[in-house]
Amino acid sequence: MSEQKASQDLGTPSRLPTGAGRADSALHRLMLAGKPFYVLRQRGRFADIAYDHGRLLAHEIEQGVFPEILSAIARGTDLGSPVRTGVATALFRGLSNRIVESISGEFRDAIGAVADGYHDALPAAQFSRQQVVDAIVAIELDNLADGIQHRLALPSASARVAAITEVIDLCMPHADPEVRALLAGPSDAASRYLFDASVSLAHQNHRTGIACTGFSLPGSRTADGRHLHARNLDADLYNWNVASTLLLVDETDGHPSWHRYIAFGTAGLIYSGGISGLNDAGIGVSLHQLSTTRYRIHFAPGEADIAPFVQQRVLREASSLEEAVEIILTSRPFSAWTIFCSDAAAGRTRRIEFNGEKIRVGPVVDGPVGQTNHFLHPDMVEHLFDDSDAHFTPTFGKWLETRSRLAMVEQALADGAARDTDSAIDLLASGRDGQLIEAAQRRNLDLEVSGIERSFGRVPRKAYGQLGSIVRGDPARRPGHDEAWMTIGDRLPACQSNYAGWHIDWEGFMLTPVAERPLRRTRQFESTGRTNWENSFETYRAARVAFARPRDATGALLSKAPDVAQQLQDTTRAEALLSEAIDQAVADRIVEVPYYFMRARIRHQLGRYEAAREDWNVLRAINGDSTLSEALPVGTPRVRPLLHEYEAALTLALSVATDDRLRGNWQWEGRSARLQQAEVLLTGLRQRLFGDNQAAHRDLIVWLGRISKMSTHDSAEVELPEPNFVTVE
Repeated sequence: MSEQKASQDLGTPSRLPTGAGRADSALHRLMLAGKPFYVLRQRGRFADIAYDHGRLLAHEIEQGVFPEILSAIARGTDLGSPVRTGVATALFRGLSNRIVESISGEFRDAIGAVADGYHDALPAAQFSRQQVVDAIVAIELDNLADGIQHRLALPSASARVAAITEVIDLCMPHADPEVRALLAGPSDAASRYLFDASVSLAHQNHRTGIACTGFSLPGSRTADGRHLHARNLDADLYNWNVASTLLLVDETDGHPSWHRYIAFGTAGLIYSGGISGLNDAGIGVSLHQLSTTRYRIHFAPGEADIAPFVQQRVLREASSLEEAVEIILTSRPFSAWTIFCSDAAAGRTRRIEFNGEKIRVGPVVDGPVGQTNHFLHPDMVEHLFDDSDAHFTPTFGKWLETRSRLAMVEQALADGAARDTDSAIDLLASGRDGQLIEAAQRRNLDLEVSGIERSFGRVPRKAYGQLGSIVRGDPARRPGHDEAWMTIGDRLPACQSNYAGWHIDWEGFMLTPVAERPLRRTRQFESTGRTNWENSFETYRAARVAFARPRDATGALLSKAPDVAQQLQDTTRAEALLSEAIDQAVADRIVEVPYYFMRARIRHQLGRYEAAREDWNVLRAINGDSTLSEALPVGTPRVRPLLHEYEAALTLALSVATDDRLRGNWQWEGRSARLQQAEVLLTGLRQRLFGDNQAAHRDLIVWLGRISKMSTHDSAEVELPEPNFVTVE
């Protein structure tokens, strides 16, 4: 494919003036379905590519994910009082600096280069060099903060003491005199302040954590004989699609055994291969994040690398799964991740799981494989629910959610059907809930008329879905037969968006649009008359953003913790959007459980107890309370809505908390029976999932403890967790 023909498809690229750039870089600014979309083709050393990235996309960097990441950091380190804020700031700075000191010189140089390029493009740049660095390493820092706060909350005294000692060492060089005195003083006080700091940094509204669904199929299982590797990127980066960027990268100069690769990113995040991609040898990858207390923060300078860069090295250097495994085995990780690798030529897939202490390689699979966000290797499975586990899920709802997504995807792929790009798009946008499918089957319900589909929760579609990507690799490695598909973000969550499809000309280093239907999106909702329900997904997502990403009166993201008035404004806005989403779903005769559950929680938080009770009554009616059948908003629902046992138990317990506030007392008829029913449900769930006298998820045990205390106390004395829009709990 000639440069002239490709330019006709991509348009005339932007290039840096002669002598201004450091690599051979061409940026194509496109408009697809009314949405800006960027294609960046680059040849050169990683640091030089990073410099040009920063310079060419400088304006997009200022409008994209960087302000969001930096706002989250600012809010996460603002704990109100100067001392508490000082501890959080020292912990953040200690973690960020430790990461930068520990990573390879190559990646450190690239971070510096993108900052240089950005500042050379914009003399009055909005972000300092330090802020650029902090934004780039935040993806790994979030993992470390999460692991620290979890260790400090564990019942093991030895684990807490070890964590405190380690964290004090991190903080001291960056603490002011008052904070240093505090940390050098009585251990109880230091522990309390450090725990609060780590909780704030790791808070769901202050991090950029990712939770993704992926799958791989060999060419023997696809309709056109080409390998397929797909994934959703679910991340708390709601500005991702301001500058979503498809990257074609060539770092092979001086490295004849290396490979060109295509990858999916956004302006500013320079680890171009660190999300997902495909190289010219047919190696596909996607990165999946986990949480762990078995992190590592002590390295010799230059010894470690953040996980996204490890995966980028797989794309540029691996010709086979064996070489991919070798690259990962020689890495030194900070925290817990899975790199999901596939080989189009061999028709094989393998997952490599690692934390800060060990790396385990899964078996080679020559059939369909799914991937979510928990370890599967026998040495790595979460089973003891203490600090000795290789990873942890922060809530029981998350434990259910990642397993539900994997079960659903693997069940869908096991049907023997030959898949294609369109069916992959549909699967990434699926709302089928693996846990509800199992529950319906246990009750002998007809799946066709049961509410096993959800908007959000335990399904591949997530409220913070920012990217969908699909790569198609030709097993015969014929020129021009590989494809890359990437969401353009014209609808959100991204899995509902249009995908733009591109043929990859590796030799010519060009992309051309797929000839047949170069823009495609899921049509499953249109074909079944559920477009109002589909529209409600974006409304629910907007509620999540209103609640989790506070903005000032001008619309700018806050750079400090929101005050009470701001929180009230954001929570009220979230309630209004949830009500709109409910109305949209009802227009298609769908009773959407997550919407009612989250609105009940938000209304309770606002002190609107009568309104919250109405929502709890809808959910209790769904759970079979015949006295509340009139509460259902749809006389003849399209499908029968269902509650999972966990949702039912939480509904019963949380509705008691609402009724306590509404009644002004906690001793009322029917209260004990409702709590007993919740306890029975959770106890049965514990026995079914974990067995008798076996360790069970700590959060499930905590919920049983809450219910037990509520049985003998006013619920106001019981600390309830914050609403979680993602896992819907």
